[in-house]
Amino acid sequence: MLLGAATGGAAYGARALPEGRALPGLRIDGQPTPEAATAAELRAFVDERAKALVGRTVRLRVAGQDVREVKLRDVGVSVDVTRTVAVAMSLSRGEGEGPWSLWERVELARRARAGEIDVPLFVEVDREVAVPLFEGLKETVDTQPVSARLDLEKHATIPERDGRYVDTDGAIAALEAFARDPLSAERAQKDAGGEGKAPAVDLPIVTYAPRVSSAFLKSLDISKVVAEYETFFSRGGSQARRGKNIDNAAQKLDGVVISPGELLSFNQVVGERSEANGFQKSWEIFKGEMVEGIGGGTCQVASTFHAAAFFGGLEVLERLPHSRPSGYIPMGLDSTVVYPAVDLKVRNPHPFPVVIHAKTEGAKLRIEVLGKERPAEVGFGRELLETIPYTRKIIEETWLTGRKVIVKQHGIRGFRIRRTRKLRYSDGTQRMERSVDFYPPTTEIYQVPVGFDQALLPTLPAGGADPDNPATAPSSASTPSTASSATASASSPGDAASAVEMVDAPGAHAPTPGQRDPAKKMWLTR
Repeated sequence: MLLGAATGGAAYGARALPEGRALPGLRIDGQPTPEAATAAELRAFVDERAKALVGRTVRLRVAGQDVREVKLRDVGVSVDVTRTVAVAMSLSRGEGEGPWSLWERVELARRARAGEIDVPLFVEVDREVAVPLFEGLKETVDTQPVSARLDLEKHATIPERDGRYVDTDGAIAALEAFARDPLSAERAQKDAGGEGKAPAVDLPIVTYAPRVSSAFLKSLDISKVVAEYETFFSRGGSQARRGKNIDNAAQKLDGVVISPGELLSFNQVVGERSEANGFQKSWEIFKGEMVEGIGGGTCQVASTFHAAAFFGGLEVLERLPHSRPSGYIPMGLDSTVVYPAVDLKVRNPHPFPVVIHAKTEGAKLRIEVLGKERPAEVGFGRELLETIPYTRKIIEETWLTGRKVIVKQHGIRGFRIRRTRKLRYSDGTQRMERSVDFYPPTTEIYQVPVGFDQALLPTLPAGGADPDNPATAPSSASTPSTASSATASASSPGDAASAVEMVDAPGAHAPTPGQRDPAKKMWLTR
């Protein structure tokens, strides 16, 4: 009798399971569903829960620091509503892994009424939306490792710094984990004293060590000067900030280690030419003219480093000459750099590491390549192949009066040269390298009053002319221009009234003898 009663009670409980409706008391995403909801009602309920979830604001955090605040839908989080509803409705039909017994269905109904059955929202993250967002974060969050360096003046080691990057796959997994259980994340945040803020999702980062460690530096032998080169600069007047830029770039290069076979990028070591990176506004060449920009003077450091690397027997993999001969270094040894597009890259071919020692003293920049031995004697040869006359450009300015002329830019002839590097190694072997550099002519630019008589200007060298004013073409007897910041005489020497006051513009400098009339051949050995 008791058995029959028990059997009858179980049968009654099984018959009580609703047909075509959700289990009474069933929860979805932690919330009770409408009593005996139909599939349509359940879908509307899940839709609302999904909208609430993907509309939630979260803080993306890296190493305890907030990096961005976003809504979950904006990082590709969505809810598979159809799948969630299907799972919820399958419970009322007693479906699952194999057929359920009568007792299992009764127990299911009991647990549902007790609020013990909670169907989660099935969350998905669209990688096509999430990955670009994390890639954008990486631009500001990721950092390159910094190798240990030597402070050669203080005989100390500057320790290395690990690099780090956001783990994109791990970040997506962290988003999914939060979206599946946001309440747990909120409780943890509240316990940590972060109540009142949007919940945080911690993005995993991966750290990695730099190439050169402090321990490695202790084993270095840098007892020999493999090569060195010096250039000079001015710190007076408008050149003061340029001098500071040379100091800054040299400091960043000083102590850098180049291991055997390793490539060094000047731009990567020195970094962006910005005020945030320690550079100041100064005069520099831009599109063939002297303009004020940030980082002027960095090219002198690159050129001096190139010359030291050249004589140190390092491989020069990437290098471009300037758009005009430099006043501080012979043609063929210079190197122009523009961050990030134009770089100087060298590689260490020697079987031992070398260290770069860059130092400024007063108006002198000295760069040394240090190592355990000097493997080769290196010679530099230069042969002048072609000389190209420069042209003149005249700009009329309403703010100028009388016969005052501003020399905005001095003309410099263009040159094509052949460079030769001869390496004689300690074992007696030799190697010869040859290449050609081209320096285009630098246009002479005058600013004159409106209506100024251009015949009063100094004559151009043979072959020069203003492309916009053919009348400026000189005769075959013309001589090079001698314009300077002093008063220049006109073409009629006896006419004192024709005197023209010529003044250099800021940043304009008369050519040095090496720029104006370079030697046809030269040879340097280090």
